[in-house]
Amino acid sequence: MKSEGIVLSETDYKETSKIVNLYTPMGKIGVKALGSKRIKNGLLGFTNTGNTVEFVATDSSLPTLEEYTILDSIYTRFDDLKTAKALGVVIRILNDLPADIDNKRLYPFVKGIVEALGKVNNDKVIAVFLIKILYVYGIAPNLKSCVKCGSTNELSFVPELGGAVCKDHGLGNIESLKIWNEYYYDKKKLNDYSDTDFNLLLGEIKAYYNYHLGYRINY
Repeated sequence: MKSEGIVLSETDYKETSKIVNLYTPMGKIGVKALGSKRIKNGLLGFTNTGNTVEFVATDSSLPTLEEYTILDSIYTRFDDLKTAKALGVVIRILNDLPADIDNKRLYPFVKGIVEALGKVNNDKVIAVFLIKILYVYGIAPNLKSCVKCGSTNELSFVPELGGAVCKDHGLGNIESLKIWNEYYYDKKKLNDYSDTDFNLLLGEIKAYYNYHLGYRINY
């Protein structure tokens, strides 16, 4: 088996080895990295959480690593705690992804997100990631019309209500609604998404996840 993947975590396996859990185009898989507890074995890059790797492993229910190459090492960009915290958000979401999703389609997006951490504004990367990943959970914020009456006039965004509201049914943020629309629907490079008040936007995102998924984002 040949694939690439993002390292999610590692757990001890016997005395000298580890099982490395990765997110791949095939979904989440575990790979035995024999002897990886021995520093001289040269497997540190394969076991580091957040690294993107290409690897060859045996075809079995619990594959054994045969060889690997580091495609992206996030640790070269850990110059502040914010990147580490942002990576933690992404890894947690990946670990919690539903089983029945199109991982082959999702993987390139996730790979781009991880590779952007520490290069692009981390707040923007996390905001785009968290808004777009709602689609995977089957949740579509109502951004085109009022969630209360269906009106399309003078809309603003209220996360607790699940999307847009007209002036008769709530007072939200008009600018945020534009950003949510852009981040949810547009397909472009991360740098090309609009900048905004990320403290406000991330607060809305965390409120949305809390109210509608029962999921607390620690960022």
